[in-house]
Amino acid sequence: MGAALVTAFACETKQYDEQDKIKVTSELQSYVDSIETAVKIVPVHNWAAIDERYDSLDNKAEAVYKDLKADEQQIEMIETRYETIVENAKNDQELFEETADMHMKNVEAWWEKTSENIEKGTKNTVEDIEDATQESLDWLEKNFDKLSNESKEKVEKIRMELEKD
Repeated sequence: MGAALVTAFACETKQYDEQDKIKVTSELQSYVDSIETAVKIVPVHNWAAIDERYDSLDNKAEAVYKDLKADEQQIEMIETRYETIVENAKNDQELFEETADMHMKNVEAWWEKTSENIEKGTKNTVEDIEDATQESLDWLEKNFDKLSNESKEKVEKIRMELEKD
């Protein structure tokens, strides 16, 4: 009976090989590298989609490592790095959104106050912009591509109104 067990165990074939392990590790590492690069460029992301793709790659890597009975330390290090990148990026995203909101509110408050003058026939010009408001407009312009669509529309509307005067 013991010999039959050894024979059955010896005939066990693995579904994956070392090349599969190298491939899944590389894919997981490359994905984490790309996320790290992306969060440095753009502060706002679809975290559900990012996590879904990461989980898919991570699950595949874990399956290969488990099948090969390989030490999972390498993918655990990648996982820790990913979690750190995501945590930091989400904090940066929150800070960016708070800053954008503050600047947008500043510009909108100025716009509401001065648009009353427009209705009375007084022209608003870029020269009439207060320093703090100009700083907010400059920040919004500099970060325009990173703003939400709603904020982009508001900035565009104000910009067009200022330019036509």
